[in-house]
Amino acid sequence: MPPDPASPPPVSRPRVTIGNPTDGGVVYWTAKLYGFAALVIVAVVVGAIVLYGRLLAREAPPAPDLRQYAEVTPGISRMYAADGTLLGEFASEWREVVAYEDIPPRLIEAFLSVEDHDFFAHGGIYWKGIARAAWANVTAGDFAQGGSTITQQVAKQFLGAQKSMTRKAQEAVMARRIEAQYSKRAILAVYLNHIYLGAGAWGVAGAARRYFQKDLDELTLAESAMIAGLAKAPSGYAPLVRPEKARARRDLVLDRMLEHGHATADEVAAAKAQPLGLRPYRDVFPTRMPYYAEHVRRDLIERLGTAALAQAGDVAPPDGDADAERARRQRIERLGAEALGTAGLVIETAAEPTFEAGAYDNADFGARHQDKRQGWRGPEWHVDGQARELLVERQRARYGDGELVPGKRYLAVVDEVSSGGAKVIVGDRTLDLPLRNLAWAAPWKPGSRAENDLTVGSATRVLRVGDVVWVARELRTLGRFREWYMPDGHNPSWRPATDAAAWDAAHPDVVTLEQVPHPQTMLFTADHGTGYVAAMVGGYDYGRSEFNRAVQACRQPGSTYKPIYYSLALDTGYGFDTILNDAPIKVIDPITGEAWAPANLGDTLDGDVTLEYAMVYSKNIPSVDIFMKVGAANVEAWARRLGFTTKIIPDEALALGASCVNADELTRAFAVFARDGAWWPRAPQLATPTWPRPADERDWVYVRRILDRAGNVLEDNTVAADPRLPPGDRLDRVAALAGRPAPEAIPARTASLMNKLLAQTIRHGFSKVVRATTLQVAGKTGTSSDTHDTWFIGYTSRFITTSWMGDDKKERALGKDDAAYMTAEPLWVRYMHEVAGDYPTAEIPWRLPPGVSARDRGDHSKGRHGEPSNLVYRSAKNALKAAGLAPDGTPLPPEDGPPP
Repeated sequence: MPPDPASPPPVSRPRVTIGNPTDGGVVYWTAKLYGFAALVIVAVVVGAIVLYGRLLAREAPPAPDLRQYAEVTPGISRMYAADGTLLGEFASEWREVVAYEDIPPRLIEAFLSVEDHDFFAHGGIYWKGIARAAWANVTAGDFAQGGSTITQQVAKQFLGAQKSMTRKAQEAVMARRIEAQYSKRAILAVYLNHIYLGAGAWGVAGAARRYFQKDLDELTLAESAMIAGLAKAPSGYAPLVRPEKARARRDLVLDRMLEHGHATADEVAAAKAQPLGLRPYRDVFPTRMPYYAEHVRRDLIERLGTAALAQAGDVAPPDGDADAERARRQRIERLGAEALGTAGLVIETAAEPTFEAGAYDNADFGARHQDKRQGWRGPEWHVDGQARELLVERQRARYGDGELVPGKRYLAVVDEVSSGGAKVIVGDRTLDLPLRNLAWAAPWKPGSRAENDLTVGSATRVLRVGDVVWVARELRTLGRFREWYMPDGHNPSWRPATDAAAWDAAHPDVVTLEQVPHPQTMLFTADHGTGYVAAMVGGYDYGRSEFNRAVQACRQPGSTYKPIYYSLALDTGYGFDTILNDAPIKVIDPITGEAWAPANLGDTLDGDVTLEYAMVYSKNIPSVDIFMKVGAANVEAWARRLGFTTKIIPDEALALGASCVNADELTRAFAVFARDGAWWPRAPQLATPTWPRPADERDWVYVRRILDRAGNVLEDNTVAADPRLPPGDRLDRVAALAGRPAPEAIPARTASLMNKLLAQTIRHGFSKVVRATTLQVAGKTGTSSDTHDTWFIGYTSRFITTSWMGDDKKERALGKDDAAYMTAEPLWVRYMHEVAGDYPTAEIPWRLPPGVSARDRGDHSKGRHGEPSNLVYRSAKNALKAAGLAPDGTPLPPEDGPPP
């Protein structure tokens, strides 16, 4: 086409040419590019080598010794009763180490699916995962993801949880080292045992126990998936506080298992349809034999903490430095608790669950029985209007709508009151509270002269509408020796056994008025042949008072102290027929100068009485007489021989039990009588730097054996006759105890004489509630001033039991006319008949030491020897007349009676 004449002419543009004098062409630039790349690679490699060698390899710790994992990881210490019942678990980390072979494959697959599906293929580092995590961290501007393999997570457990590039690099180094030294199974076993899974659980076995109370082989697919899902964030998916998140996470794990071929679609669908099914672990320690278990725990903490302090070279502070001693006690408790919570011990106690259960039931019954005799302290509170409606609503939620459970107490609201009784509401039920079941509720009064067994004649004197009170279902079925009463106001009798099951079934809505008891009780039982403590209940309710009155309370023993110095009298030449003075006397206190006049029960005065008569009827004045004859200082030394450790004030008031004692040591002294003067033989055991020396021959046995986590015996206080020991261990105890006689506390003849005297005390004294049973018993009651402490210590041919009932706060006498034979003794019988009534009991004395005659009544080398007394108690009136005294204590004229 010809040019358009209208178009402008073309413009001429200059052309620029760039020259490069070093241009080597394509070959040159290719070589240069590859050379640069090689240089970069070399620099990176050299830098990595330098970084690894100088920083990571040198500073990263060596691979942990996984072979020693089970031995060094903190373990759970467990305490058991004699029959294997679990009493408590103590741990800083709730972990149970299990072998790889004992972990179910499905549980392993659940963890692999969600945490590291390529675990068995990689060499400890999953590069794709690291790249993905790195990109996520860069985009997030933080450490959002870790990209760690299971091996790296194991390494992290030993390196710490710090987030930094250096720490991540060290983690990779250690992961490679672990992979080079150990098998995949070993690495996975440590991971599954070590990982924290929330709720205090470390490792899969701990999680199965804490969340479901199951062993690993009992877990379902859904439960396994839930546990595996916790590995990522135990607190974020915590099933106990975030159940919906936990369930979503569980379902994700199930999906991953399906994706990786570890579960079928049907199995996953069925597992997703299941609820979480949580059964959270409940610690049995506060609820199962708590007084006994807590005493053992305290003792172990004391011993372990003291041993740890000694290992650290700690020196006891000087006397009088209270602050230093307090700080030292705190260190002992802290170190002891740490040792107990990490050692993984097996602690086998001597506690017998049947005895313990009986002791708890009877301690509660005894406190409530005495409390009702003392009177009513008023309702718990008063409600009306909206408060009443709210309480009834809470009753429904708490108690349900079934029949009242026999023996259980309920908070009820008084709905109607008349003179003949009341109607009370528990939830949706209206119950009858007749006058007969609240007649005991006379007003409670404090003081030392308060009277018992007062009654009211109208319910309107006790209750008003809106009162909130405790009630329990009335039951009329009654077994033998289950309840005592005061038919004459003094000496107790047993209510007859009745079979009123038909009445009980026909009247489920009749209740009795109850209240929280004011008096306290205690029961302590041991096998005096072995020294094993079978039961120890330090109060009627551990939940209301953790104070253990069996070992922590120092209380006045009253007349239970008399056998201590009566046995000294028998040892030093006095006998059963030694004549003692039972006439009014005054004793001058050498410190205060005040005159003190002891008095007998019922103010009786019998003139001259024998030592046997004085003991059997617990005569105070003759007891002071024999006490003064043997001497207070000698009594103190004798008591120490019998194992007393509490403070003793050696004056005449000690004759009536003025110095306080601990129940366990008082019981132990009586056990010496039952054992013919001997302690218990103990096999020699050497203390080690890490384990303190065990109990000696004077100690009760609370802990039979202690084993370490490998099953090695650290401490063994068992005897060859222990039926709980395997046959091989029993043979070992025979060998360990062979040729080791029981150490002597007091002469065997002295103990045997005291044994017979205590048996006479039960046969002829105030113990008709004991004589009503078939139990063959030797023992002694004791009542302190103002009846704040009442005791009975009795033993059969096998068991020794101490019962105590008293007022902790000393606000009110148990009763101005009460004594131990009315309170502690029937409690003892009720309990012992229940737990030991079927054991054979031999007549006392069931054996005689060598050289001791059955007719031995002491050598009477000291004092005035009289004729044996007729063991028939003389009332106050007849006793005074027999002593030639008028009721006011003045001498009778000669014609009216014998001369004074």
